[in-house]
Amino acid sequence: MSNDPYPNERPDPRGDDPYSSDPYSSDPYSSDPYVRGGASGQPQLPAYEPGRSAPLPPPPGQPMPPPYLYPAVQQTPTNTSAIVLIVLSSLSILTGYCCYIGIPGLVLGILGVTKQATDPEGAAKLTKIGWISFGALIGLTVLVVGGAILLAVLSEA
Repeated sequence: MSNDPYPNERPDPRGDDPYSSDPYSSDPYSSDPYVRGGASGQPQLPAYEPGRSAPLPPPPGQPMPPPYLYPAVQQTPTNTSAIVLIVLSSLSILTGYCCYIGIPGLVLGILGVTKQATDPEGAAKLTKIGWISFGALIGLTVLVVGGAILLAVLSEA
């Protein structure tokens, strides 16, 4: 015994026209050329076939549709130098010994990363200034610490 309550009311799935349930299939008054039976009066091919992954080409005599719906967006390169500056500045802040070294480099590195999408030249300038300030503060710190050690050694003698 079958579990189908309406065995004789089903349409044949192997019918002649698989697109017969299309509400736009027989609209002779439509001015839309993409509706089957539109302005040209000839039915258009379906945009896809079941089991097919790519769309079908347009019928002969019609222009090819554009390959993409949206234009390609030009990708801006990442500012790797600014990211490295952020990492090193953050590490110098977290060490606790020389936390003032990393603050200007961290701020300028973050600004360089955020401006990269809108102003790549400005972002490169900010990153360069950040590296210069980071290096200058490291050099200043090395001189101060070296001078303090030298002063301590000379005062003991």
